[in-house]
Amino acid sequence: MELGIAIPLAGIALIAIAILIIINLKKIFVNTALGVAALLVINSLGAPYGVKLPVNLVTLAASAILGLAGVGLLIILQFLGINA
Repeated sequence: MELGIAIPLAGIALIAIAILIIINLKKIFVNTALGVAALLVINSLGAPYGVKLPVNLVTLAASAILGLAGVGLLIILQFLGINA
């Protein structure tokens, strides 16, 4: 392959990889923000329904890493009597 063709193709490949990385980071950021927001909303509005999730390092990590699924897991664990 000629060097004149390889350099533009490599540039296009790097741009495509950068776009894919940005899209995935955006999804991770949105998932984290939704998880932490749900934890705070449930913590403030869930008391009348018997749902009170403490805000500490463990619950924040679970909601930030797992997102809404992490908050759901924390609620299930609370109903089973396992508190974080």
